[in-house]
This record gives sequence, structure tokens and C-alpha cells, in this order.
Amino acid sequence: MIEAIVGMLGLVIGSFLNVCIYRLPRGESIIFPSSHCPNCGKALKWYDLIPVLSFIILRGKCRYCKNPISPLYPAVEILCCFLAIASIKVVGLNVSAFLLFVVGCLLLYISIVDFKTYEMSVGSILLLAILKLMFEVSIKGISKSSILYMVLGSILNTLLVGLIYAVSRGVAMGLGDVLLLMAGGVGFSVRQAIVCNFIAFTVAFIYVLALKLNQIILRRNRKVREIPFGPFLSIGIFISTIAGETIADFYYQLILVR
Repeated sequence: MIEAIVGMLGLVIGSFLNVCIYRLPRGESIIFPSSHCPNCGKALKWYDLIPVLSFIILRGKCRYCKNPISPLYPAVEILCCFLAIASIKVVGLNVSAFLLFVVGCLLLYISIVDFKTYEMSVGSILLLAILKLMFEVSIKGISKSSILYMVLGSILNTLLVGLIYAVSRGVAMGLGDVLLLMAGGVGFSVRQAIVCNFIAFTVAFIYVLALKLNQIILRRNRKVREIPFGPFLSIGIFISTIAGETIADFYYQLILVR
């Protein structure tokens, strides 16, 4: 029952996150004007804004101009639903779960904006660092060792991408990627930092490989566009935050078995 309520709240927050993703990069207010169709500008009624359900009822089209509604909208709402449920599953129904959920939502925001615009705002990355610090403190408390991890985690999590950025002079990796890893790595152990980077690069490799295979199968000669790395780093950061130590333990056990 609790999971269902939390999941529904996640859907609602996901709907609000969609507004932020669309408006903030354009410098628009997230309050005014009210929600409207980006194609025809028609103000939307409350029954057009029910998370996921309205998309299904409208069959993915605007009620007024019949232009397609991006499937990204229900996808973000569903992802926020899963993030909310995952957060309480990992740390229980408490303040830490709320902070973890907000961290996940912010990573989702950064990922989608980066994918669409190839940009990450300094403000969103700074907010991520603050929220990640608050989450880690809520879990580990304040001690000499926890403070050490707050600092070292950021440095360790950034070493590889920072080196790539320096060697390629910002061609292979952007400064935003470095800052994102630094903010997301607050509180990470050495093992969490390794898991985070491994997941990010593995998922990125799979994504690029899938693009290449799709290009070959469809016999398209178009050059694959530049790939924003923010979404893959965000996946690595979130998974390592909730299960980095567990994944590292599982890997070490596999090695010992061999």
C-alpha cells in the first residue's frame, strides 16, 4: 500500500519534472503560464495532465491540434515512479529516502537536458552536490571518516574522466561531465567510484554499439551524432549510490570463486 502511494506521488512529481525539463533550459517560468500544448499553445485542462493516463487516453496526441505528444513525458513520469519506490526500498520511508529520490530526479533532469541540448547548468550540478551531501550525512552522520569520504569520493570519482578531459583538451569529455562526476561522487568510497565509472562507460559503449548496429541494419550512411555523456554518468552515479558496495562485493565473490 505504501509503495503504491509513494509510486503515485512519484508520477505527480514526474509530471512537474517534465515542466522543468521543457521550460528551464529555455529560461521560462515553471509557474506561469499554465500548462499548454507546445504546438498550438492551447491551455490544457486538468484531465489532460493526469500522469501517464492522459497520454494513453489521448493516444499520444494533443486533444486540440492532434499533433503527437512526445513519449518522453510519460517515460519521465514512469521513471520518477520507479525512483520513488526504489528510494524507500533502499533506505526505508524516511528523510534519506526523500533526499535519494530528489537526487534521482535531478540526475534525470540533468540527463535529459544534456541529451537534448548538450549542456549542463552549473546551478543544477551545484544543487546535486548539496543534495548528495545531505543524503550522505543523513545516512552516515558526521564524523572524521564521513567528512573524508565526502571530499575523497568526489576526487576519486572524477579521476578517469578528468584525465580524459585534460588529455583531449575538452574534446572527448566536457567540463560538465567532470563536474557532474565530482558532484555525484560526494561520499563515495573507492569501490563506489570504480563501480560508477565502470557502469557509465559500459552503458555508453552498449548505447553506441546499438546505434552502429541500427545504422548497419537499416543501411544508413548518416554519421552518428555526438553522444552526450551526462545520461550515462547519471546512471552510474545513481546505481553506485544505492548499490555500489553490493555490486563490488558480488564482483569480488566471483573472483574468489574462480
